[in-house]
Amino acid sequence: MPFTILQLLLVAGAAQGFLLAFLLVTRRVNPLASRLLGLLIFLISIQTLLVGFDNREFFLRFPHLSKISWLLPSLFGPLLFLFTRKITSEKPIWKRVDGIHLVPFIVYFFYLLPYYAKSAAEKSAYLNNFEAALQDDFGFLNQLTNFLHLFYATLSLFIVKKYQQGILNSFSDITQIRLRWLRQLLLFVLTVMLISVIIFYAKKWNIGWLTQLYRYHYLGVVALIYWIGYKALSQPRIFNQFELPVTHVPEPKKDESISVVAEEEIPKNKYQKSTLTNDVADTYLKQLAHLMENEKLYLRQELTIQDLAERTGISRHQLSQLINERLEKNFYDFVNEYRVKEAQRMLVDPKYKHLTTLAISGEAGFNSKATFNAVFKKITGQTPSEYIKSYKEVV
Repeated sequence: MPFTILQLLLVAGAAQGFLLAFLLVTRRVNPLASRLLGLLIFLISIQTLLVGFDNREFFLRFPHLSKISWLLPSLFGPLLFLFTRKITSEKPIWKRVDGIHLVPFIVYFFYLLPYYAKSAAEKSAYLNNFEAALQDDFGFLNQLTNFLHLFYATLSLFIVKKYQQGILNSFSDITQIRLRWLRQLLLFVLTVMLISVIIFYAKKWNIGWLTQLYRYHYLGVVALIYWIGYKALSQPRIFNQFELPVTHVPEPKKDESISVVAEEEIPKNKYQKSTLTNDVADTYLKQLAHLMENEKLYLRQELTIQDLAERTGISRHQLSQLINERLEKNFYDFVNEYRVKEAQRMLVDPKYKHLTTLAISGEAGFNSKATFNAVFKKITGQTPSEYIKSYKEVV
């Protein structure tokens, strides 16, 4: 029987997925996160093939492949979550607690085991009862799978959001570590899942023209595979930058709980047990302002809060508290405000007239033109060119 266009598209997507999975599992950078993503794409590719040939004739010919497509998706959500958790972790290692997320797969496996243990003849007899088999396809188990997908995708987005908030308190330049592509990936995944759930129930309840889309809904998954493949080929750096820059955080004292970019959620009352008094805080603030203004530490493009803590002699935890509570800023904004002031000075100083705006941004401590323009506009309300023009008009 010749392939349909839909089957050709799904087979092509699966082939792309197998290749991408191989490339990921053989990467040496952050191997755990890479392998988790590789395994996820490998399983999705198998599922794509099963969906492509999802008809009674195929499964009557290969009865032992039936209901495999019920089991594999129980790993999709957990693998996506674990990948997200490891790629946003300073120490991406496997922990015992991670095994909890394999519970859905184990439960599904033992639930389906009696069916898997049946003979080919018994499975064929079941598949011949088409109406009963079709009703089972939209039964409780596959409905639960849909909500597992949505739950884990949402949880993964939450982790990325907390990560992106956390790095603002640790780094002055986040261009290479903000993981914008991962947020885009998760939003893509969530969108595909939401559409799939809608079409699933449209098919289950036989809701008008939406039922006709059921056989095509997995094209969204193929698009997802190709999107990841495109990112891997066109921007390989995002897959090479899995490891979060380590800031060499010392062991905390008993009365301190260091704020780091880690897997655990940072509590709102993280400074509750701090021993920092107002008098000491005032002294530290003066010391901090002196160093920033006279030694211009902000000119270091890769400056981190740990670097600043080591230079000032203030613990990282107390330094973070000073900036967050007393100055009401995160570390990222604190440093970049100094950089913007430096850029403002240089932009209107005749001594730097020979430098381009990009060159001045680098001299002021910024690592990219895009970041410079965005931060400059946020702080001053003007673009660099608008600032220069307004300065000349005043003068």
